[in-house]
Amino acid sequence: MHVNVILQLQGLKGEDIVDDTCWIVKTHSPYIMPESPKFTCNKMFCIVRNPLDCILSWLNLLSTANHNSKAPFCFAKEYPEWWEWWVKDCCFHLNNWFKVVMKDARMREVPIIFIRFEDLVKDPEPELNNLMRFFTHLDNLEGTNAQRRIKEVIAKGKSATQTYVLKDTTT
Repeated sequence: MHVNVILQLQGLKGEDIVDDTCWIVKTHSPYIMPESPKFTCNKMFCIVRNPLDCILSWLNLLSTANHNSKAPFCFAKEYPEWWEWWVKDCCFHLNNWFKVVMKDARMREVPIIFIRFEDLVKDPEPELNNLMRFFTHLDNLEGTNAQRRIKEVIAKGKSATQTYVLKDTTT
């Protein structure tokens, strides 16, 4: 059986596909996108990022309508009162999101692996190996198709794994 691996990315091909043709769904569920189609899963991987980077990245996405641009000014300097509100509001929502995810992780309703975004960007191979071991239930990927595909992706360099150009503040 052929399984399509489709990532649900904002505004990109594959968005909102949550049926059996999709092996991986990228989502901000369970909290950020309440109108997204509902789906069930067997496993979950959660990419976590430094909240300080998330707050600014989210604001730049909303302000510029794309992932690779930044506002031409500093929000904190130009609009300090608004910036303070924005940070507090984001912290409130991030806190709620993490409460839901951590509750699910503690309850073990769905097995979850956490991967740090910064580690994935800096050195993707070990993170991809951990992720594929989690998906396949294998302790060792030696000789598997999963290992071969990871090696192929890593050999292509960083540009092969980017769906958009990262902002210069991302390492």
